[in-house]
Amino acid sequence: MKIPITVRIDPDLLDAVRDCAVRENRNLTNFIETALRDRIGANIALAPHTRPKTMAGSTEGR
Repeated sequence: MKIPITVRIDPDLLDAVRDCAVRENRNLTNFIETALRDRIGANIALAPHTRPKTMAGSTEGR
């Protein structure tokens, strides 16, 4: 199940991301998720118990 999140982003960056999504015929969410997967690479395959902990002690991505 995918988890909805809220982020703050610079308006110019958001416009650029939207433009990229349109050029790739993707919706905004799909483009961002794909870009993050490409950027993170192999780290996304790590099991939750092996992911680095944040300072608050929760696992990243939650």
